[in-house]
Amino acid sequence: MMFKNYIIFILSICFSVSSFAASRAENEAVKLVNGGNYFSAIPFIKTALSRGKLSSKGERAFDTIVTHAGTGQFEILPIKILSRSNSSTAKYLIAKKYLRVNKASKALKYSTSINPNHPVYPFSMNLNSIAYSMLGKTKSSIESFRDCEISSIRRLKKTKSKIKRKQLLMNRDYCVMGEARALFSARKYDKANLRYLDIPKSSMVWPEVLFEEAWNSYYLKNYNRTLGKLVTYNAPVFDYIFNPEIDVLNSLTFLKMCLYNDAKKITNNFYSKYMQPARDLRLFLKRKGKNYKYFYRMMVNFESTGKANSKLLKTLLKSITRETSYLEIKNALVKAAKELKSRTAYKRSLGEVIKTQKSILGSYVRSRLVGKYAELYKAFQGMSYIKLEVLAQRKAKLYNFKEGQSKRGDVKYIERNDKQYFWDFNGEFWADELGDYVFALGSEC
Repeated sequence: MMFKNYIIFILSICFSVSSFAASRAENEAVKLVNGGNYFSAIPFIKTALSRGKLSSKGERAFDTIVTHAGTGQFEILPIKILSRSNSSTAKYLIAKKYLRVNKASKALKYSTSINPNHPVYPFSMNLNSIAYSMLGKTKSSIESFRDCEISSIRRLKKTKSKIKRKQLLMNRDYCVMGEARALFSARKYDKANLRYLDIPKSSMVWPEVLFEEAWNSYYLKNYNRTLGKLVTYNAPVFDYIFNPEIDVLNSLTFLKMCLYNDAKKITNNFYSKYMQPARDLRLFLKRKGKNYKYFYRMMVNFESTGKANSKLLKTLLKSITRETSYLEIKNALVKAAKELKSRTAYKRSLGEVIKTQKSILGSYVRSRLVGKYAELYKAFQGMSYIKLEVLAQRKAKLYNFKEGQSKRGDVKYIERNDKQYFWDFNGEFWADELGDYVFALGSEC
């Protein structure tokens, strides 16, 4: 009995010490946040979280830190630790973590409980919409995307920060795009087409929209419009775009119109352009593994010199530098470095924060390169199918030859309305017409 009481006594002392350490760390975090030193506060709020639940003032400090320093430093924390906070920010981070591992139902459990008045709410609605879509609940997904758009606009009116306004505008556009995707998945192609048009060309997400509009036109059997959308990617202003599926859809569209020479030319060019570089990229990623420090240094070197080890890698890195997630991670790193220069205390802990942020950036670059390689691999599979299909259909056409094929480029094949006009296309690109091209090819099937 005496031994049992001794154990209880020891445990109570440990608990008291742990609680004291948590309280002390939380108070330090609150003090730093009040002084505008958000990155310096990160180690302390992490310590407080790891030792127990946060107080109301700790929750407010946690929210403020994430608002100014970004989510990266906290997304690497286990769900067990994040769940010790009852803030909307913590719920959003947990939902994101569950969504990444395809646990949509668990993600919704957290994201649907977020306070509608919290700044993170519009972003949580985007997350909700994706989760509903993953669960096959199209109606709920569309409703959530609309709520996401509305809540983003409402929050915009209350936000003065340029960075936050930019994030909200992008969130709004991604939600409009998400609704169009949901309509496309439901095979409501005409409605999807109209929804895509609600995204302005000035939007940062618009270059992605072109490709999706092209697929939508493909399913509407408006193949000339599909080809017109895709040719826009040849404009010099889009030299940073890397999407091998563009070539696959281009070739597939020509195949659908029985224009076999065009389809074959694209597939042959694709193999010639990407086969060896794709192999080199695979070996490069395998050799470097998860050396995040290397990928961080590689990106820093690329942004300062514009040089990379290969033409493909240069294109991929240029593409990554335009991504909002990358820009947010980089922006947080720049802010942390500025804070380090302005402070005399906490330099050691702040140095660890910066080291972690560099690792997060390197990890992001590596994961995106792995994703780009996966896109290439998938594209090669698509091109292999097209090559075989071209051979099969050419053989079938040989035995069903028809004379009197129409001249290529006849305007009678263009579907247009009274507000659309014709012009000669000699390889030029007009900035105000990007995305509005259409081919004039007749099907030869």
